[in-house]
Amino acid sequence: MTSPATRARRATTSPAKSDGGFTLVELLVTMMVMGIVATSVMAVAMRTFTTSATITNRRDVLADGRTALDRMSKQLRQASSIDGSTSTSSYVSFSSYIDGTPATIVWQVTGTSAPYTLEESTLGGSNSIPIVTSLADPDVFTYLSQGTVVDQVSIDLNLETTTSTIDLTTDVELRNVDES
Repeated sequence: MTSPATRARRATTSPAKSDGGFTLVELLVTMMVMGIVATSVMAVAMRTFTTSATITNRRDVLADGRTALDRMSKQLRQASSIDGSTSTSSYVSFSSYIDGTPATIVWQVTGTSAPYTLEESTLGGSNSIPIVTSLADPDVFTYLSQGTVVDQVSIDLNLETTTSTIDLTTDVELRNVDES
């Protein structure tokens, strides 16, 4: 049997079973592992957001370019003449029709450095409206002639995205050109 003094000494020196907990080392190791996991998750999330923004930018630039190319093509196909005295590689003026009404339409590239802006005016050059704001090259138009009459226009849109350049091209034959 144990004496009461031995029992009292054991009670004060042996740990109680209900005093469980974590040591400082265990807490530090857990915090370090959780920090590494959180950092990894944040890196993946940030990369996903960046990729999403890049894809959205590319989609928007491509949509603007296709819209401009479609509009120019339609208007030029209906054109009866191109003003050869003012038309350049960054400016085209032509007589065409808008909803059956004759009009002078002007497409022009503005800006002094990339990104350039492609603008459209259906009022003979006044009140231009920006259509594309991400052109990499101001040289958009090339003209092909039969004799003295321009009957075909090549359009080349070099569009800048945040990571690359997209090249949209088309050749438009003027269907209503005046051969005289």
